[in-house]
Amino acid sequence: MTKFVEIFLVLALICVGCTAVCGAVSAEEMRTFVDDVGREITLPAAVDAVSPSGPLAQIVLYSLDPDLFVSIASEFSDLQKKYIDPRLLTLPVTGQFYGSKASTMNPESIMAMDKELNIDVVLDIGEAKETMKPDLDDISRKTNVTFAFITQNTLDDIPGSYLKLGALLSREEQGQRLSNYTSSLLAEFDAGMTKIGDNKKSLIYVTAIDGNSVSMVGQGSYHAEVIDYVGNNVVPPTVASGGSGDGYTMEDILQMNPDFIIVSSTTDHAYYKKIMSDPMWQSLPAVKNGNVYEAPNGPYNWMGGPPSVHRLLSLIWLGNLMYPDVFDYSIDSRVKEFYSLFFHYELTDADLNELMIYAKPNVFPVPPTTQAPVPIIGVLAGVAAAVAFAGRRL
Repeated sequence: MTKFVEIFLVLALICVGCTAVCGAVSAEEMRTFVDDVGREITLPAAVDAVSPSGPLAQIVLYSLDPDLFVSIASEFSDLQKKYIDPRLLTLPVTGQFYGSKASTMNPESIMAMDKELNIDVVLDIGEAKETMKPDLDDISRKTNVTFAFITQNTLDDIPGSYLKLGALLSREEQGQRLSNYTSSLLAEFDAGMTKIGDNKKSLIYVTAIDGNSVSMVGQGSYHAEVIDYVGNNVVPPTVASGGSGDGYTMEDILQMNPDFIIVSSTTDHAYYKKIMSDPMWQSLPAVKNGNVYEAPNGPYNWMGGPPSVHRLLSLIWLGNLMYPDVFDYSIDSRVKEFYSLFFHYELTDADLNELMIYAKPNVFPVPPTTQAPVPIIGVLAGVAAAVAFAGRRL
């Protein structure tokens, strides 16, 4: 064997060894994960670039770690921007893959963005549908970008979903923290509602008012889960699938005669003010007793819209509002704790007062009293008497 051949063999062995080592390192840097529709996906050991596939994923991903975002599903409203990390406001919009609206996420845009963003995974969250597995397999194949699905549909799904998200996105500590919090909260409410038993207060949730037409969320709706759980929802079973519910008349509401009226918020509190000032509404005992409350909104409506983890805020709020003897805690402290954990935002007292302006007992404005106009004859008679009295004094 010549010297040249010996050198060549040594170099070849070195190359083979390097390849084996590099391959081992590469394999160690990747891992597999089985998502909630049974898809085995390959991910980096440490995930740090995530795109949400819709509004639910955007909300939940934010609660886990805002730093993970490399794109957003939809732009934030002016109201939401107050609570959101400013970095996210500069990110590209990837669009929505599932939802009631037509999909705005397409393979071409994902591939184009991935060249710049190096997306580790596109996260989808919600209710598992029959077509979801083939749909996600299809777009993953077309884009060569990993998609993953985690179930978070009902309140009971929330604790487990955070554990899975922590494992999926290599944020185990925060996932465990949020899982522990939500599990403890739901256990607290299960125990409290068991004490209340059949003595639930009746209520309605008004989402819109247009003259004599009133939209309300009916029993059994996905959007009524908290209402049905914490109270006796006297609105008939839902027909519409949307978050606004079904339409009713004032005559229907007078028949329902709820103990509490919860109303969706608007920027000018129009629905709340309508209920508090309209003579027809004022004939209801709930209005007379001051049991009308506007759901806080910021960064999302506490009652839903979209219905995600922030619905737990409505549970905390309504429990204390309707059953203060059972759910006896400082609502201010509990709300501040939630915002810190899930929105990474430290609420000030001023923030809280603004959020809950019509959400606490005994804060609704008392209608101003109006004095009856004094007759002009009476005014003139009074002036004449004053002049005569002054004359006598002189």
